[in-house]
Amino acid sequence: MKKVVLPGGSGFLGQALAGSLLADGYEVVILSRGKARPESCGRFVTWDARNQGEWGRELDGAVAVFNLTGRSVDCRYTEANRRLIMDSRVDSTHVLGEAMRKCEEPPKVWLNSSTATIYEDRRGDLVPHDENSGDYGSGFSVEVARAWEKALQDSVPDGVRSLVLRVSIVLGQGGGAFPVMKRFASLGLGGSQGPGSQWMSWLHIDDWVGIAKFLMEREDLSGVVNLAAPNPVTNAAFMKGMRRCFAPLGIGFPAPGIAVRLGAVFLRTAPELVLKSRKVVSSVLAESGYRFKYPELRGALEDLST
Repeated sequence: MKKVVLPGGSGFLGQALAGSLLADGYEVVILSRGKARPESCGRFVTWDARNQGEWGRELDGAVAVFNLTGRSVDCRYTEANRRLIMDSRVDSTHVLGEAMRKCEEPPKVWLNSSTATIYEDRRGDLVPHDENSGDYGSGFSVEVARAWEKALQDSVPDGVRSLVLRVSIVLGQGGGAFPVMKRFASLGLGGSQGPGSQWMSWLHIDDWVGIAKFLMEREDLSGVVNLAAPNPVTNAAFMKGMRRCFAPLGIGFPAPGIAVRLGAVFLRTAPELVLKSRKVVSSVLAESGYRFKYPELRGALEDLST
């Protein structure tokens, strides 16, 4: 049985991918600090994402490793949280590389998560960023993304194909930002956030799984790949779609920028998660023939409303 290892695979994205891989007949190993829940997919193996251990044996002979490890960025950016966010990503990447170099048969491909927020803020009618864009932004989130990607570059062993997955906002019922946004819309709070002109690149959870497996299987692909649907929308358009599907009578009060910043204090999160403009697409996926199940936001939201 072919084995796939998912460090940090106990969360929303990892469990969606694990369930699909299991259905395809793969053995799935989850490297996690915590224990499996009754509903969890995959065989859980303990690691601390920092030090070598018995978990390293699981990498030997694996067809793929998806590193999804990282402390959630949905928090206030205190000094302590910044350190946890950065270290959890960089340390786990370095220690995986060390473990792979000890393998008799290293994994065939290493897919390491990153974020589409690495690109500079892009608004208006400017073309979206794709993988050829070198216009990176600034700020803490960008620093994390660049350090994370450099850690992979420095750690990947010779002969192991590697991909950087710059993931946009993933929409799904099982976790991430979508359930929170859905609840706000259902409470009549689904209006535009901030100016509403900021772009949102997004991805349906089914396409996250589809792209992950597509990249795992395509031996000719390596390097950076943006995981985003081909049709980004403005925040105003996104929230209009949310109101249409989830708001009573389609009503949604807007949240001006100052309200978003104040609300972020009470929700213990960072306002940039809402206010930054992310306009990103993938030339790699378009040119390599991946067919999106949900290329348009309307279809994605209608699926999630059933």
